[in-house]
Amino acid sequence: MINLSSSNIDDFSLARGGPFYRLLIRTRLMGEDLVPVTRRVVFFSLLAWLPLLVLSAIEGTVFGQAVKIPFLYNFSASVRLLLALPLLIVAEGVIDVRSMEAVRHFPRSGLVEEKSFPEFRSTVRQALRVRDSFLAEGIIVAVVIFTTAFLRLESSGSSSTWEILVSPSGGTRTMAGWWHVFVSLPFFQFLTVRWLWRYLIWGWLLWRISRLDLQLIPTHPDRAAGLGFLGQAQVKFGIIVLAFSSILSSHLGGKILFGGASLADYKVMILGYVVLVLLVLLAPLLVFSFRLIEVKRRGLLEYGALANQYTRTFDRKWIQGEAPEGEALIGSADIQSLADLGNSFQIIREMRFAPMDLWTTIVPMAAVTVVPFLPLALTVLPLDEIVMKIIGILL
Repeated sequence: MINLSSSNIDDFSLARGGPFYRLLIRTRLMGEDLVPVTRRVVFFSLLAWLPLLVLSAIEGTVFGQAVKIPFLYNFSASVRLLLALPLLIVAEGVIDVRSMEAVRHFPRSGLVEEKSFPEFRSTVRQALRVRDSFLAEGIIVAVVIFTTAFLRLESSGSSSTWEILVSPSGGTRTMAGWWHVFVSLPFFQFLTVRWLWRYLIWGWLLWRISRLDLQLIPTHPDRAAGLGFLGQAQVKFGIIVLAFSSILSSHLGGKILFGGASLADYKVMILGYVVLVLLVLLAPLLVFSFRLIEVKRRGLLEYGALANQYTRTFDRKWIQGEAPEGEALIGSADIQSLADLGNSFQIIREMRFAPMDLWTTIVPMAAVTVVPFLPLALTVLPLDEIVMKIIGILL
């Protein structure tokens, strides 16, 4: 067993590091162990959303007919700041635990042997250095500032909303609109890009690990040569997808309810989005595909040769009558050994091309991607009609 106490493998974390992480600790919004989560969720959600409500109320654009889209009718803004933003914060603890367990499992399970451990440890340290980079988060802040200054400030519509009041002389941004542009959106974008950056670190780490001399066993019962645990870790990134899907669903809902669009207008977009998200979520697992295909090919050959040798011996002994006199077939261990060999060979034949499973990996990922779009079905059929149709089918 490799001694991990002298290395920093046990310290691996996607979330516990970087300038923003240390800033949150200094401001006592969280501890080094990422808790309490509720403190950060409440603080940042209220900081981003509550001033919008108060300022819109002061300006008379929180609801009513003063503008085409009052604040409370802008579903995407509220969903982004009251649902998606908290999900991005909660994701830190959820993803951190599973990704940390996955990295530790490589040396502890014997997948990484002692001869490959120095390279494995070096790879993990590189990932941690990139995670803690001031330059990386500085670039993220620069990207957010650029987006705010050169894209958001220039956007305006033809109708007055809670953000922009349109007149013949042009558009005037409201106080709530300024807060939205300079506080709410930049913070949400920062968290989003920061997570995307750390997801790239995770993908790079898995790619580097896939190039090591891993001890992959073709007869491992997880049908992934011992790498099945990675699919369970990867599923946890679905909480970030849930946040993005909720924003897109709320945006499309606003277009349907207030813009005269229909759900059918967006079916191709939704389908493309789901496919794209699944590809992005599964991509880090696909880096092991070449290794698993090779392990399966080698396993079929090696266990096939073993099966040939054993079955020939079994045939000579029990079919051709070469068994020792007095030895009975009933109760012989030969039958059980033959069955065990068949089971091992079947496991190799059922090996997957990547460390993922339909029901424990792909289906949960697809579910968190699609579920936020289900309420849009109510724009096609009212809830009572949907219920009656379901009852009619069942009964």
